[in-house]
Amino acid sequence: MIVLGLSCACLAVALAAWISQRLFYEAAQRYQSSFTEQARTELSDLFVFVDLTHLWPALVCGAIGVTLFCWLLTQSVVFALSLGALSVFLPRVALTSALRRRQKRFDLQLPELLLALSGSLRAGASLTFALKSIVQDAATPLSQEFGLVLREQRMGLSFAQTLENLYERMPSESVELVTTMLIVGMHSGGSLAELLERLCSNLCARQHLEGKIEVMTSQGKMQAWIMGALPLVLLLVLSQIDPVSIHLLFTTTQGQGVLLTVCVLETLGVFCLRRILAIHV
Repeated sequence: MIVLGLSCACLAVALAAWISQRLFYEAAQRYQSSFTEQARTELSDLFVFVDLTHLWPALVCGAIGVTLFCWLLTQSVVFALSLGALSVFLPRVALTSALRRRQKRFDLQLPELLLALSGSLRAGASLTFALKSIVQDAATPLSQEFGLVLREQRMGLSFAQTLENLYERMPSESVELVTTMLIVGMHSGGSLAELLERLCSNLCARQHLEGKIEVMTSQGKMQAWIMGALPLVLLLVLSQIDPVSIHLLFTTTQGQGVLLTVCVLETLGVFCLRRILAIHV
């Protein structure tokens, strides 16, 4: 009877391990495909064209290296596995952040583009010729995006379609206003230069308001980062004052649980504060 019970227990453990392995493998495959596709899309939006064949193996090797390094440093399996798992998600966050910064730079360049475009139209130039002359001297990412617009137009796409493609690559309210204004102005006629000047004034006023909000909320954002970093600084100080007690946090199950709870709560706190202070105009 005991042998039968042990056999059933071993079988149950083996079955649970097999199911866990299958679920982990399927989840890893789904994350690999989604991450590779997102990286390909966002890197192409950043005008970075590289071969992504070895991206996932390099990411896995990096995560394993981070896990081993943290384990050798702290002798904590839970802490090492947590940081190793976190390192897998960091590249996705970095790509999204880089894309967001590029979008912000592009929006800041739009009023200058509209003002120069309005001046060229008043001088008698066509819209396409004015865009071409402005793009040649513009900085990135404006020159890259509108250069692609002109190349797509030379390949046979309509001007409206190229502007819609621009909005798909740079989905912001400012880009939507600019593309809609250009499309409507091309089809309805009228004084497009005057409309562009008005839109330029509106965008400048909006960016000025966003800058004021950014300045007014910068103190709160800095406080969020300081509060998030304070436990780490305190941990380093205490590790120098009482290393024996701090060592228990990394070597005992209770201590590792406390560290994991603190990390989760700190991350949620910083995220909530930044969401509260993220005011959209």
